[in-house]
Amino acid sequence: MGQRINVQKIAEELDLQTDMGVEFLQLALDNVKLFDSKQVDYGSDNIAHNGELGVMVRCTDKVSRMRNLLFKQLRGEDKVNHESLEDTYRDIANYGIIGLMLKKGLWK
Repeated sequence: MGQRINVQKIAEELDLQTDMGVEFLQLALDNVKLFDSKQVDYGSDNIAHNGELGVMVRCTDKVSRMRNLLFKQLRGEDKVNHESLEDTYRDIANYGIIGLMLKKGLWK
C-alpha cells in the first residue's frame, strides 16, 4: 500500500522491543492512512447510523470474503477481480478499531 512510513522514531518513543513490534507498527500506520483516505471518500455517517451492530455486519461480510478467498487459493484459483486477501485483512483490522471508537464514544 503506497509509500511506507518511516517508523523508527515512533518505535523508539514507544520503546518497542522487537522487530515484530516495529513491523506491526508499520502495518498499523499503513492502516491509519487507509482509514483516513476512506473517511475522505465516505465520511462517518454510514458507520454512525448503524453503530456497533453495523460494524459487526461489515466484519461478518469481510470474514465471508476472507473465507472465499482462502478457499480459492487452496483450489489454485488465485485470480481475484476486486478486493484482495490483504485488503480484507486491513479492513477487518480497521473495523475492529472503529468498533473500539464507537464503544468509547469517539466516533463522530
